[in-house]
Amino acid sequence: MHADRPPSATATAIGDLADAIVAEARTWLGVPWRHQGRSRAGVDCAGLVVLVARALELADHDSTAYGRRAQGQGFVEHFRGHMDGIAVIQAKPGDVLVFADQAYPCHCGFLTERLERPHLLHAHATRRQVIEEPYAGEWPAKIKFAFRFRSPGS
Repeated sequence: MHADRPPSATATAIGDLADAIVAEARTWLGVPWRHQGRSRAGVDCAGLVVLVARALELADHDSTAYGRRAQGQGFVEHFRGHMDGIAVIQAKPGDVLVFADQAYPCHCGFLTERLERPHLLHAHATRRQVIEEPYAGEWPAKIKFAFRFRSPGS
């Protein structure tokens, strides 16, 4: 993009949507983790994505057809059906990252940014709550998919 040219309306809308997604996701920080939870009393990683999407009227679909242990590609099918798949390298704040332990997808969270560094905002079972932490350590090696919410009306 040239400095003397304003951003396109589409680019601005996408940026505004990404900012809204991150802001809404951050309102969930500290909420307890609960498998298949769908409220502020407790939420899991997929529930966090579902509830952020609902709050912003991006999607109203939900699926709880997944267990604590990943089996097959079922966990990722929900994202494929309601979001646009993107190359992992193209992921930006507000996008959803899907991770695998060993062979199968089993965890997700929002890519965010703090102090110009990538972070992951997710409901973390081991830490028992929604957290935002640097996107470092084990996470980059476990990423398998990235998805972007479709803009309302698209």
